[in-house]
Amino acid sequence: MHKRIFSWTMMMLLALSLTRPCTLRAETGESLKVFLALGKGVISRSNIPDAKDKAVKEGLNTAVEEALFYILSDRAVAAHFEAVTEILTETPATYIDGYKVVAERRFGSYYHVAVEASVAMDRLEERLTSSGIVLEGSDKPKLLFLVSEKLPDSTTFDYWWGPGMSYIATVSDEAIAGTMAKRGFEVLPHRAIIDDAAPLGPDGLVHRDEALRIGAAFGADVVVVGRAWTEPSGNIMGDERSFRASVELEGFVVGTDRATDGVLRASVAVGTDPGKVSTRAMTDAARDAGRDLSALIVDAMKEKKSRTTMIEVVVEGTNFFENFTQLSREMEGLKGVISVRPRERRIERAVMVVNFTGEGKLLAEQLLSRTYKGFSITLSEVSRDHIKVDMVAGGKNTFMQ
Repeated sequence: MHKRIFSWTMMMLLALSLTRPCTLRAETGESLKVFLALGKGVISRSNIPDAKDKAVKEGLNTAVEEALFYILSDRAVAAHFEAVTEILTETPATYIDGYKVVAERRFGSYYHVAVEASVAMDRLEERLTSSGIVLEGSDKPKLLFLVSEKLPDSTTFDYWWGPGMSYIATVSDEAIAGTMAKRGFEVLPHRAIIDDAAPLGPDGLVHRDEALRIGAAFGADVVVVGRAWTEPSGNIMGDERSFRASVELEGFVVGTDRATDGVLRASVAVGTDPGKVSTRAMTDAARDAGRDLSALIVDAMKEKKSRTTMIEVVVEGTNFFENFTQLSREMEGLKGVISVRPRERRIERAVMVVNFTGEGKLLAEQLLSRTYKGFSITLSEVSRDHIKVDMVAGGKNTFMQ
């Protein structure tokens, strides 16, 4: 019986592959992919239409599952299993723009179908990123955490940055960083101390401008600012004590005026060891806050990339005409460049206005990554909307900070 079922399935797939020019994963449009999936439904009381509906539904669910595996690696599926299973429990119609039954038959007590389902990949990817998953192949935002922490036996907030603070390690920072790393973010290590770091405010928070300054010094894309504290909740039962931990976070995109919405999560733990109980409550609250914030950061970074910037590019150097012609052609072909418009032209100097999807830092990185014939470039000024380029004979591309 099992061999007959296997043989029928293989014959169906073989026939479909011979009669149709596309593969099982053929593109039908910019954001659609067609997946061929099998489904079966049990025939109850000779109700064939009902069994067919069940088979089609199973096939559509399988198509969405195949689409997820197409987007995510096996490792990513395992790392984000909670989010993946949530998506698979949603109705397939959310991600399927159309389908057709290409083969069907009754076999024993089951009705079998093969369905071609057109899955909206952009919609599925949007759902993944809204869950805080950074998709493979995309730029991983670099995060720096400036989160202060106060435990029950302390009267002040501890923090790791600043003179004499290098020995401090907080429970919340480790828990949040672990959550973010699992979701695909690059978490910057506490590799340096800011000698002139300003003290915390009376609320235990670092000021926004100070956080952005520190973030820029570390090369972060996003600075996560916040505070975490644990306090007795007042519930006492014999030897057991109850502690409540609260974590408050907010993300700031470095180099812009954008910030994420704030996140506040709390958790309560009970036990006989006050130290272990407060640590457990803090860890749970921090992980929950990290999960919430990760989705907000993904949205903020996508918004940053989708915005265009008019960037002034000043170019100077020797052998100007020939080198500038090559440079301008290279610039027009860069990813994210929408248009290049000349503003000023002299014998050995030119000013261009580049309409770019992103900001000056990203355009500068792309310019430095190119190889130029007969010359190299030195970038002496880079800001959100301005780049200064010097073309020099030979050498390597450099950025003078």
